[in-house]
Amino acid sequence: MSPSLRASRGLALAMALLLGSACRGEGSSSSAADPQLPPLPGVEDVDGSLTRMISHERWPAIYSADAPSKGAAQPLVTIVEYSDFECPFCGGFATTLDELVTAYPDDVRVVFQQFPLSMHPGAEPAARASIAAQAQGRFWAMHDRLFRDRQAGPEGLVELADELGLDEARFRADLDSQATAQRVRDEQEGGRTLGVRSTPNFFINGRRVEGALPPERLGALVDLERKAAQQLIDAGSKREEVYARYMRAALDQHGGKAR
Repeated sequence: MSPSLRASRGLALAMALLLGSACRGEGSSSSAADPQLPPLPGVEDVDGSLTRMISHERWPAIYSADAPSKGAAQPLVTIVEYSDFECPFCGGFATTLDELVTAYPDDVRVVFQQFPLSMHPGAEPAARASIAAQAQGRFWAMHDRLFRDRQAGPEGLVELADELGLDEARFRADLDSQATAQRVRDEQEGGRTLGVRSTPNFFINGRRVEGALPPERLGALVDLERKAAQQLIDAGSKREEVYARYMRAALDQHGGKAR
């Protein structure tokens, strides 16, 4: 495992307590603009010639082009996370994901999906706030602020937007728009289709993991997936096609269902 993922004793102890932890129901600071990552090929762009090489159950965690992401331009490992901004386990896990992206900048991409739980009354407004910030290129900055202040409240969300230098009128309009609310619902429904009922839930090249994992466990799993992805490339896959090949295998396993 990469040395940069080794946590301090205090962090390791704290994260060990999160093993398998999740908010039940149904990070580090970022001041830069959101990264502009190229879209990856879709399932329709690859054939099934290498599907036989893909082991383990895979879920079709197929995300839309406007989903916020960060990390590698051509990842070996794509992590799709369903998260809730009021979930303390999600907040702790966000830091772990940041460490992972830092450790594997050329190999790992993280994709965020909204899954506010009904038990957290402020989670859905926070989800809308992050999407409103994304419209101004500051999703990840708002993401980090929301996890630091999980009880911001309606006016608190506007204050966070002001602190990030966002256009307040545009932020308020996007925050309250039907399109923003619908996107939150769509991502929630996509998660439910994949069996998500709690947060954080995440999919590593389609392999489902429920609950926060300590850095050591997560890093070991990612290392295994990196090696498996490299085997696909060695067998003839283009690097940018890796995730599409996993998603094709996932659709085959689950009867061709995709959101």
